[in-house]
Amino acid sequence: MTESAKMTRRGLLAGMGAAATVLAAGVLWKGEMPGARADGRSTVSMHTYGGEAGEACAAGCGSDGYVNVMDFIPTAERAGIAAGTSAYDCTSAINAALALGCPVLLPCGVFEISAPLVLGTGNYVRGSGKGVTVIRLKAGSDCNVFETRDFAVLRGNTNGAALAPRYFGVEQLTIDGNYLAKSWREEGNSVNNASGSALALYGWAYRINAEVYNIAEHALYSECMGDPGQEYERYSTVELHGRASGEEAVVFRGPGDILLDKIVFGVVGVKPRPDYYAIANRSSSLFQGDTLDGIVLDETSPYDGHCELGFVHIYGVYYGYGLRTRGVCRIKAEHIVSENNRGGARFQDGAWGVVSILEVHANGRRPPEYNATLAGGAAQPPLEGCLCESTWGLQISGLHVQRNAPSQDGWPSLHVKGAYNTIRLTSKGYANTSTGSYYAGSAAIIEGVSQSIGVNAHRVHGDAVVVRAVTSSVELSVRDVTGGSGLLRDAGAGNVNRGNYVTGTINEAATAFSSAGTPTCEQIRLVINNSSTRPLFAGSRPDLNNRAQLWDISAAWSNVPYSTRARVSFGFDMSDPAEQTITVPHRMVYQPDFREVNWSVEDRGDTWDGELEYIRLHAADATNLIFKLKLARTGSFGADVRIGVQVG
Repeated sequence: MTESAKMTRRGLLAGMGAAATVLAAGVLWKGEMPGARADGRSTVSMHTYGGEAGEACAAGCGSDGYVNVMDFIPTAERAGIAAGTSAYDCTSAINAALALGCPVLLPCGVFEISAPLVLGTGNYVRGSGKGVTVIRLKAGSDCNVFETRDFAVLRGNTNGAALAPRYFGVEQLTIDGNYLAKSWREEGNSVNNASGSALALYGWAYRINAEVYNIAEHALYSECMGDPGQEYERYSTVELHGRASGEEAVVFRGPGDILLDKIVFGVVGVKPRPDYYAIANRSSSLFQGDTLDGIVLDETSPYDGHCELGFVHIYGVYYGYGLRTRGVCRIKAEHIVSENNRGGARFQDGAWGVVSILEVHANGRRPPEYNATLAGGAAQPPLEGCLCESTWGLQISGLHVQRNAPSQDGWPSLHVKGAYNTIRLTSKGYANTSTGSYYAGSAAIIEGVSQSIGVNAHRVHGDAVVVRAVTSSVELSVRDVTGGSGLLRDAGAGNVNRGNYVTGTINEAATAFSSAGTPTCEQIRLVINNSSTRPLFAGSRPDLNNRAQLWDISAAWSNVPYSTRARVSFGFDMSDPAEQTITVPHRMVYQPDFREVNWSVEDRGDTWDGELEYIRLHAADATNLIFKLKLARTGSFGADVRIGVQVG
């Protein structure tokens, strides 16, 4: 807690006059607290599962079912706690209040603790408001701030739900983990507490609505497995916001089917300066050797990490993804924002469900003011805006990715693998001021089987859409591509990537369409608009002998029509008996094969009495057909004879 924050509380209490005296004496106006009822009783006890005062309320609670923690604190300390100036250790007092098994009320003030506050069944801890009621961990405590009863014993228990606390909560207060001695961006920083999470829970039917700052490990670690009984529903809710954690902000491993309603958290995996901006790579302590992510939904065996997400905004995750699922994890999410992180979101194999909106902004971040000289090398490379590896079928209805400062180059907005995924992407780029080009990286790399992907991409440096999938449907709208192709279709070694249906539009790409390989079957239908300095096509054209490889491309090249089927015609000098060489633009997107060029003589006027000795296709290149023609007889009448040519 900073000195300025303490002064603010003093000023507040001074301005309140007599009210401050009441608060300092430990009296809380229940009828005027946030969420209070008209009869003066807080709605904290109005829980769906716990009854009026919680199912475990014991003798010793107030007549209304509440306990005021100030009643357990010496009178001489109350004013200092209310003013935020007291160093009194409130651990025993708060735990004594919690031991009654009733809801506990904390008035305005700063409550310092040195050991975990233990939550049991029926314990609803409610402050007077976030930023007004603060629980701060003393330096050197190295422990969780709140933890459920028998947390260490139950952790990892696959059938612990029946034994675990239920019907509890922490609401309307701020948790200060006192991890870093100074603000995370200040120089000469140090660690006050090297370990400990704000909320370490093994339980169910809980309610969290709290603010967490400056915590050594996790803002929330939640775990619970097993069936609590047929008569119970494990439903819980979480509303959490804050900043600065030493490890993942949230690790959710159960209870399944709960609602993480609102989470806004930033600056994850932070270390004290000067070390912070000299760390090239950090990995997770919990998931050893893996990325240190912002929010982790973990349903690897034996955990139970499937849940619903409401609004989530995670930022400042410089060593991993903003959001990550693990294991066979069912996810239902309304709106996720992953901003200024190394990677946006990763849905591992086993993820399934629906994400309505996923926004990724300024992805590919490295720690602010990262110093390669101090670190001894470059920062770890950026990660994908969205990596979907699911083979269970995940739907992302709206994925919006924006590349802008302070992004790094070299990451795709979307990389989809696995199978049966349905994703709709909008990807927009801006100029990287350090290179003068758009930020480098594909809008979409599409792999796997039976994918259904829509891409709207604008301002891409590199191949905008890369298709390496099998039996998948891709719809694209691409505009303004430098340094790559609007569409790159890669059939892979042995042309194994086949059976795809690709359709869409490409407007002004360095190369509109590039093809690698000739798959057994596919359909590609494109409309292209390019200027003359930008080729329409590069790579492998369709196999002439395979009618199952079907392309239908309509293009305007500097407003001149081109396509995959063309009809042209040319005239010749009907009075010249010498061999004539005639060059005809074929207007094909790619260079035609001799075998797909057919021609005929078209006599449009009076019958010509001349005679052709021969006409043959001499050469074909990327632009023109070259014919050789010779007359056997020039003829004396007839006119308007042309050669009609069909290509494709």
